Amino acid sequence: MAGGLTGPDAGTATVDGNDLAAMSPAARTAYRRAHIGFVFQQGNLIPALTAIDQLRLIHHLNRRRSGAPDAAALLAAVGMAGRAHRRPHQLSGGERQRVGIAQALAGGPSLLLADEPTAALDRARSREVVELLARETRRAGMATVMVTHDTDVLQHCDRVVEMVDGTLSG
Repeated sequence: MAGGLTGPDAGTATVDGNDLAAMSPAARTAYRRAHIGFVFQQGNLIPALTAIDQLRLIHHLNRRRSGAPDAAALLAAVGMAGRAHRRPHQLSGGERQRVGIAQALAGGPSLLLADEPTAALDRARSREVVELLARETRRAGMATVMVTHDTDVLQHCDRVVEMVDGTLSG
């Protein structure tokens, strides 16, 4: 709901003072494009585009807002500089996930929503990616909400909320 992809069954979904449920579909899309970055559990890449072009497309759609990280620098930060000109089918699952993370950061979002961002990564790369997310969160002054089963990443979180049997605690 925070990303405006679905609405509440009842009540409101307010993000940064904006009631997403009250917005038209076009307004929600514009809001998502301007303010929300998504890291999906399974990469959401366009098959025909290279890794760097995935990020350049985000810059183009958002008219590269000031403060948005450079595409090449983002790929380097996620360890993908040497694979910048590869298409998704030429990348491993973990590499596609790292491009997806870079893609989510490319628009310079104020809110990053990450669904299991380290699920397809080995321990060392998971640590690097979580450190990157923490660093970018601080640098950009954005909020990051991450769903994870990986307890190793919790040390990088300012606040941890646990869901047990459908109830939030923490």
